[in-house]
Amino acid sequence: MDETKKYLYLVTHGVESPERSASPFFLATTAALMDHESTMVFTATASGLLKKGVAETIRMKTGGDGATLDFFINQAREAGVRFYVCAPSLDLVGCTVEDLIEIDGVVGGTALNEMAGEADVVISF
Repeated sequence: MDETKKYLYLVTHGVESPERSASPFFLATTAALMDHESTMVFTATASGLLKKGVAETIRMKTGGDGATLDFFINQAREAGVRFYVCAPSLDLVGCTVEDLIEIDGVVGGTALNEMAGEADVVISF
């Protein structure tokens, strides 16, 4: 039997890089579907991806066709991926926790470092 691993995805790019926004959700979903613990932490401008109403406006392909980011977010949620936001990044993107979709928590630098130290795999976007 395979051992469950902890995957941590650190997401730093936000709405300014729509072409990069789906990949971390896709990979985190894949890890969760492989029965691994899968956690995403959003920092810097990535926290803006979780603002209510934003994901529905971001498309993966230019020209307005293709899936929207909320499709990938919903897949991740259904697979059991956990979402955390870095507290200082909320001010950076001009929002509060209440402005965000459902998340699992808010973390600071200490908690993020502990999560990274406990993870088997850390991937940064």
